[in-house]
Amino acid sequence: MSITATALLKKETKIDPRKPHASLSLLNANGKECGPPRLFSEFTEVVVLLRREMGVTHEQLHERFAAYQRGEEVTFALTLESDEAIRNLGFDPKTV
Repeated sequence: MSITATALLKKETKIDPRKPHASLSLLNANGKECGPPRLFSEFTEVVVLLRREMGVTHEQLHERFAAYQRGEEVTFALTLESDEAIRNLGFDPKTV
């Protein structure tokens, strides 16, 4: 059974404006957040996770990087094949 979700990536400057962090949220098909966002120290950490676990391509990430740098929210449509895929992203499958 496939699960449709959206990964939402934002630049977070509230913690320290001089050194922004990246936050990753997982939204279910209804647009509801599946638990609290995960914080990463930089964009490249999220890139590694999305490429490894979700098969997001280099081209997709490259296209959205400029928007991320401007502080815009960046989304990726995902089709998750199992609860394990959700866990691999660091979220609780029960919330999806």
